[in-house]
Amino acid sequence: MASIKDIAREANVSPATVSKALNKRKDISEATREKILRIAESHDFVPSAIGRSLKNQRTENIGVIFCRESQPLSGNPFYSRVLEGIEAELTINNYNLVLHLLPNDYKGTLPKMLREGQVDGVVLAGVLRPDFIERLRNLSIGVVLVDPKIIIDDFSQVLIDNEHGAFQAVEHLISRGHERIGFISGNIDRMSFIQRYKGYQKALSFHKIHLDKDLVRSGGLEQGYDHTVNLLKMENPPTAIFAANDINAIYGYKAITDNRLRIPEDISVIGFYDIEMAKISSPPLSTVRVYKEEMGSIAVRILLQIINNELDRPVTTLVPTRLVERGSVGPVK
Repeated sequence: MASIKDIAREANVSPATVSKALNKRKDISEATREKILRIAESHDFVPSAIGRSLKNQRTENIGVIFCRESQPLSGNPFYSRVLEGIEAELTINNYNLVLHLLPNDYKGTLPKMLREGQVDGVVLAGVLRPDFIERLRNLSIGVVLVDPKIIIDDFSQVLIDNEHGAFQAVEHLISRGHERIGFISGNIDRMSFIQRYKGYQKALSFHKIHLDKDLVRSGGLEQGYDHTVNLLKMENPPTAIFAANDINAIYGYKAITDNRLRIPEDISVIGFYDIEMAKISSPPLSTVRVYKEEMGSIAVRILLQIINNELDRPVTTLVPTRLVERGSVGPVK
């Protein structure tokens, strides 16, 4: 394969001029540039990525760190889609993805990619321990958080508009005549569920509906079944349930059918996220759509701005949600 020196010799220019042409520098004539590019193309010349990265002091790698929580990344209907958005945006910008998965009880040293400077920046997602985040502050590296479970003001963040999305869901139920609306969620100490609970509260308050805290059940993604059973056993059960994620809603479906009730004839259900399973549930689940791929794409764009010194302070981006009406919500009887 031809080298830069070979191309320079054939074009009768210096190797430095060849480098300028290949790197789209403006301090050479257009005629010279075209001549060099023609010769390079005739030799199928590909510039050395390693050489470019050494010159620019860049690795051209972006790290992506996920906490795997209780299920593998491939089976997580939220973060797997975020990763797709990250990967697509990195491909567009000619960066490589270096993926690292942390166990949910992670207490070790920083991943090798960070310890050895193998990446130009990092996107973090999942339930990351505060002490892990604290150690990142000592690194001279760009960091963007996607849907963090705690507020961290000194890093750039991409967040879901959880509160407004929950407000949309509950207001939709209220528009169909429901006032006794149950709320079920995962662990309420997570920021996302706290914000969705606030949206639930605000919708009830806005419509002057009393908040009955006996209708609120939280804890564990897979406890949606138990939460729903307990709501159905109440002396005055809810006519509708807002599940703060679709997984809880789908477990709730099973509890409802096991109790020989129908959705939405006997009780309405609405979820949050719009995972693929929501579309094929029976009936299809009304929910709040979160633009998961877009969150990953936005995180990469912000990170590249940080790497290129185009941001002088952390930024927080709130990604809007959209109500998706399907078959699981009906009028109150």
